[in-house]
Order: sequence, then C-alpha cells, then structure tokens
Amino acid sequence: MKKKLLFIGTIAAALILGGCAQTGQQLRLGPEADVPESSIGDGHEVAVRVEDQRDDKLLGYLENRDREPGELTSSVELRHVVTDALEKALERNGFTVVDWSEEAPRRLKVQIIDAKHTVSAAVPRDVETRVELRSEAHRDGSRITGRTTARGSDQVTHRPDADDNARYLDDVIGRALERLVTVDLLDFLAGDD
Repeated sequence: MKKKLLFIGTIAAALILGGCAQTGQQLRLGPEADVPESSIGDGHEVAVRVEDQRDDKLLGYLENRDREPGELTSSVELRHVVTDALEKALERNGFTVVDWSEEAPRRLKVQIIDAKHTVSAAVPRDVETRVELRSEAHRDGSRITGRTTARGSDQVTHRPDADDNARYLDDVIGRALERLVTVDLLDFLAGDD
C-alpha cells in the first residue's frame, strides 16, 4: 500500500511540476502603429523595405527553472509583420506604397535591430519586451535617419499564452513604429520634388 501511495504521490508531483514548465509558442503577430491620420503624403509614391538584421530570428524565450527555455517564434517572418504595419501607417498619411527600388525617388528602409520578449519562470512572472528599429529615408538625393527603442514590462501570476505574448509584442512593435514614423519623417518624404 505504501508503494502505491508513494507511486501516486510521485506521479502527482511530476504532473504539478510539469504543469509549471513553459513550452515553446508560435505567435500570430499583427501590430499597428497608431499614427495620426493625415493627407501629408498627397499620393506620393514611397518604396518601402524592411530588413531583419537580428542574428537570432527567435522572438524570445519562456524561461523554465530546470529545463531549457521554451522558444517564441512568429508564424510569419517578423520583417513581413513590420512591413505590413509600416505600409498601413504611411497609407493613413496619404502615401502610396510601391515595391522597393534603389532608384525610387522616395524610399524608406527600416531595419529590425532587436526584438526580444522573455517571460521568467518565477511567480510572479516578469514579462519583458524590447524592440529596436532603425530607419533611413531618401528623397531626391537627400537622406535622413532615425533610430528608436521601445520597451514594455509587466508582472503576471499566470503563464501567458501565445495570444498574450503576441499582444505584448504587438504593443511594443507598434510603439516603436509610432516613434519612427514621426511628423519630421513624413514631412521629409512628402517634400517637394
């Protein structure tokens, strides 16, 4: 009887402890840059390109106490996710987005320098998100550059699921784009030919 209780106790402990482990997640991202709508672009065409400069293409990790961390990945390449949000922000400001060309008179290149999201194993769980973007805009031989970093942090008592983690990343990516797509950048791209 004692062996049976010990066995049941061992199984119960394994299930409880195993339930605390965080496994990898694939996230469906859809950030939005909440930039004010305007007609500043006046229909001007802008060629847009987003490059992912990160060495590690993972979005981050779900830390575990006694095991390897769970990996966070995106269901779509991050550069495509950022491109979509950037194009929508430009279109809301009256620009017409066209395919990338080094010869385009107006062009905007954005580089993803960093994008990391981590969830700690300890309870409460620390949730940390960081996104760094760099931009280079060209118009008729002139050039301006920009760089921004956006961060987010939270503490939660539960394990964030894939939807929760996607919301954290969407928020920080959106804020980074909002800081990049400034009035100065829009004025520059809209400048007279």
